[in-house]
Amino acid sequence: KSSQNGVQTMRSSKLHFIDLAGSERQKQTLVGGDRLKEACGINKSLTILGYVINALVDNTNNKQQRHIPYRDSKLTFLLKDSLGGNSKTSLVACVSPSTFYYAETLSTLKFA
Repeated sequence: KSSQNGVQTMRSSKLHFIDLAGSERQKQTLVGGDRLKEACGINKSLTILGYVINALVDNTNNKQQRHIPYRDSKLTFLLKDSLGGNSKTSLVACVSPSTFYYAETLSTLKFA
């Protein structure tokens, strides 16, 4: 809170830490059952996040006014204020120098 001439101003903020790790290597990890369903849900949320970001970019560049599908996943609904509001958003991308993880690293860099 800050006070200026007897008028109090209050500022608030939100801080979200979200792990956006996808599950591209489902066959190699031999994942099944509930873990496989969870991995599919994570990948679906990441895809929708990509759609939201593309729609925001299109609207910003005035290509066309598009509907922003925030409600299509819990992740994008949670990040609505961070993505389309008056905010600053940072992204940390973790990549591997190993050639074994080349495809995942490339996918992460393209997303970032």
